[in-house]
Amino acid sequence: MKRFKGVGGSALAFLAVFAILALGIWLGHTTSFTGWKTLAGWAFASFLFGITVGLSEILSRYRDEPVLSATTTFGVAYLILNGLISLVAFAVVRKYPTQIFPALEKDLFLTAVVAGFGAMAVFRSKFFTFRSADGKDFPIGPAIVLDTVLRTIDAKIDRRRATERQAQVFDSMIGLHDFENVAKYIEASLSSFQNLSPDDKTEIKTVIDQYRDLKEWPDTLKSLGLGFAFLNISGEENYDQVVANLKKFIDDQKARAAAKSPDGTNLPPGVPTAPPS
Repeated sequence: MKRFKGVGGSALAFLAVFAILALGIWLGHTTSFTGWKTLAGWAFASFLFGITVGLSEILSRYRDEPVLSATTTFGVAYLILNGLISLVAFAVVRKYPTQIFPALEKDLFLTAVVAGFGAMAVFRSKFFTFRSADGKDFPIGPAIVLDTVLRTIDAKIDRRRATERQAQVFDSMIGLHDFENVAKYIEASLSSFQNLSPDDKTEIKTVIDQYRDLKEWPDTLKSLGLGFAFLNISGEENYDQVVANLKKFIDDQKARAAAKSPDGTNLPPGVPTAPPS
């Protein structure tokens, strides 16, 4: 499935979700619809509420490109499955209103909201709990199965993103053999973010310090590891720009060092020495 790219694609994805969400609410709330049409409208609204719950979960887990993660094949499957779970929860609450949430018996709007945003809570409710003769409660509903399926799909999303991130970081960082300059430039580039949290800045600095302590690791491998950590907070577009500027910075440092040491002594790592005359 083709994924959206860039800021325009991200904005379009959000607008589409919320436009459809508003449509579902309107379909359920329109007074001209009666009977099964009203019920179907609110059921559709609960389906869309479930999709937004799944979207929020993906957005919170995949920090570098959350919208791209949501629009992969497995991301879309995760969203649809969350919507279907909410739809089933809506049907269950309507079928057994007094056993689960008695207050929702005559309120379709609240039923859609509860089913859409609390589907798993519905499936973990006392309606699906068995009490043995000794007074112990045993959950016997589909919640365990649903949790397992959702975790499996989420793992597929993570593996897909990991594959893409591996290619991007390796291709961009493999030629960088001067970890100190890489670390200093990436740390300096954090100032380009206007709303970067102190925790994110601390995370990058902690990663840099950890790799500095790994004396047995080659600088190239340290740079790769730092690249993954930086990609987490930067996103793909910003990452590519920073790495492109980083390479120019390192080339400039090499050129300056070479100009100061024409005989090839005291050069930084990765600078070839001049052949003997």
